[in-house]
Amino acid sequence: MTLEELRVMRIVQGILVRNYVNTQKLDVQVIGSSVYIEGELEIFEYHTKRPDPVERDLETARALLCIEKFIRMIGEISYIEFKLRNWQRLGTRWARKHVY
Repeated sequence: MTLEELRVMRIVQGILVRNYVNTQKLDVQVIGSSVYIEGELEIFEYHTKRPDPVERDLETARALLCIEKFIRMIGEISYIEFKLRNWQRLGTRWARKHVY
């Protein structure tokens, strides 16, 4: 890993932390100008009461869109790939994967 890739990886991890993502459950890799994020997405909840599961999923989907937007704003990045076990991209939106 080059110093430039390490710098970009730290920026991506900072974006994840600012959006309250549990980074211990994700693996972030930067190879050249590509970012790969894989694992299980979990966002910390700092509410005093438990939110409705539908509202929580909507907040998580919005957070994923923001995270993706901020990563794309990094000038050195030309490709992002998310391999999340519990979320999937459906067109222009994010949806929780349902395990049957």
